[in-house]
Amino acid sequence: MPDTAEYLKRISEIAKDKDPIELQRQSPQVLAELIAGASEEQLNTRPSQDKWSVAEILAHLAEDEIATAWRYRQMLEHSGVALGGFDQELWARVGDYGSRQPRESLELFRLLREVNVQLLQQLTPEQWECFGIHAERGRITIRNLATHMAGHDANHFEQIRKLLK
Repeated sequence: MPDTAEYLKRISEIAKDKDPIELQRQSPQVLAELIAGASEEQLNTRPSQDKWSVAEILAHLAEDEIATAWRYRQMLEHSGVALGGFDQELWARVGDYGSRQPRESLELFRLLREVNVQLLQQLTPEQWECFGIHAERGRITIRNLATHMAGHDANHFEQIRKLLK
């Protein structure tokens, strides 16, 4: 499913003028706090047939972090590289997100995010401007992607809050 202009605008507004590294560093803890005390039923219940459960959102965040890790590293190594998109619904089906243990997905996300934050902290100002050509979004720098991911996290935090009300 391609990103819509509305979605991309909302995501960019969430993280605008904030430190993307700090926002990303906080995300695993925010998620842990959001799901603390939630029952397995709450975590695994879909609000509707076409909407993900909290468990599926956590699995998505973990797998999206894999794609993001690859994108950062490809842009560093080959500035100007073509970056493919991915079909998150296909990944959810093939990865059987509905059968994943929510806390295991959170732990995978935490570990992957920690490695990505470590990488981002090491970048020179020039490296932050390395870029790729994203299949759906066009030219994006490492800085753009880091900011996008911080907004992406916050967007999913809000979904989780609503699901666990």
